[in-house]
Amino acid sequence: MKKAFLIIIFIFSLSWIHAQHIQIYKTDLSAALLKKYEGLEKGTSITISEIIFEKKQNVDAYQNTAYEDMYYIRTNEKLIPITGKLKERLAFECKTPQDIWDSEVIKHVLLPLQKKGLQKELRLEREQDALDYIDRLKSNGLVYKDPYLENYIYGLIAKIAPTHYIDKRPYRVNLLIVDDSSLNAGVYPNGTLIITTGLLSCLHSEDELIAILSHEIAHFVLDHQIQNVNKAISRKNRAAFWATLATGATAVAEGVAAANGNYNTPGLATLGVATLSGAIASEVIDWLGMKYNHKQENEADAIAKNMLVIFQRDTNALSSALNHIQQTINEEGLDDIYFDSFTHPALIERIHKLGDPQTLPDPDFERKISFIITNVARKKYDSGRFTQAIDLVSQNMENHVATSEDYILKAYCLFALYNSAQSNEEALSLIHSAKAVDPTNIEAYKAEIVAYLRLDDKNTALRLLQEYESILTDMQQSDHSSYFIDTEISWCRNMQIKLNGMQVQQATIQPY
Repeated sequence: MKKAFLIIIFIFSLSWIHAQHIQIYKTDLSAALLKKYEGLEKGTSITISEIIFEKKQNVDAYQNTAYEDMYYIRTNEKLIPITGKLKERLAFECKTPQDIWDSEVIKHVLLPLQKKGLQKELRLEREQDALDYIDRLKSNGLVYKDPYLENYIYGLIAKIAPTHYIDKRPYRVNLLIVDDSSLNAGVYPNGTLIITTGLLSCLHSEDELIAILSHEIAHFVLDHQIQNVNKAISRKNRAAFWATLATGATAVAEGVAAANGNYNTPGLATLGVATLSGAIASEVIDWLGMKYNHKQENEADAIAKNMLVIFQRDTNALSSALNHIQQTINEEGLDDIYFDSFTHPALIERIHKLGDPQTLPDPDFERKISFIITNVARKKYDSGRFTQAIDLVSQNMENHVATSEDYILKAYCLFALYNSAQSNEEALSLIHSAKAVDPTNIEAYKAEIVAYLRLDDKNTALRLLQEYESILTDMQQSDHSSYFIDTEISWCRNMQIKLNGMQVQQATIQPY
């Protein structure tokens, strides 16, 4: 009796130990076999009810213990191991976004995990690297805040992104909009989806944004970053990488400052000044495993297109979004890191492969991103891209969401591009619209003065200068410490002296 009891205890112990190495993921996937596999005939319809992970214990002849990661699918009461041939033999029937992610993980992720393991240490290291880079973006004022837009994009992400992962990754996709005119997007190893204001300003429909978000989330879910890090022949350690990056960023920042004629002390430039420049950001993206090859790009493209089908959206939307980006690159001579890798398929080739890039603009979507449009238009103006700035603010005007700043920006762009009576009158009309939209925007008053000076109407300009000074003086009484107000009052007074002097000089000139 005692012996039997000990045997039962021993068997129970073995079972308990074994159970610690098995994890079961419930799913409900339908698929058809394209070829015969593991005793199942071609054409058989199957239902995958579970994905099973087993850490299999192997003991060699010398009693050395080794563990092997194994994944199986349970289908029709049959347990089938995951092999390289499996993805070629299954045609999944996906009905939900989660179905798409589960099927893609089965096809593309489980086998590499089976070979390499979860690599928790490597993942934690890359997660920390991503957080370090994101902290640099935040500390240098490169985060764009718009609660309405963030909430809107989070709503789309909630519909697209997986709610859980077969490989038990704990991450949920979170959003960070970067205030930069470059055309960049990506999901970093910690699950942060970064998208720039520049890229958002290129899009003209919600379908296009869904396509871009789906594409980037696909790279993350398919574990492309970790796979790419594993393929790297040599890697610097973290400390060496960030030290080298900081030195390179300082050199880039100082070069930019020198090129712009800015006064700066060599050695004091920060990483933030150059953190999104092509060379620096490209190094970070490579370090994080985010430079994707042809195969990975095509996989992400296919998932984005399938996601559009699931949502019953325009399946040409990714092609259309990439086409807008291509047009911006051509117009402005850009070379953004989002597309600069030689391993990427040519952008034009991808556009045509994905469909007809003729998705119609969606005014409702364009209204949702109107503040982004104004933000990027301001950057275009500051960099001398006046025609592109006009195109952007005109979009807001056509959609009836133009702010006072939009009208003023367009007026200043017209001043920069032309000097005819017609263009100057149009600019003045835009400035009057700016004052009507927001009478409190004092920039409109200054712009109006500039317009009348351009029209050589000094009397009106003098009258407006006096009104502007009066407004500023009232403001000064409630804000005694404002450097801006003090500077503007000084400008008003000096301009009045200048114009009065010009009128006196003109009155003393006698014709011959």
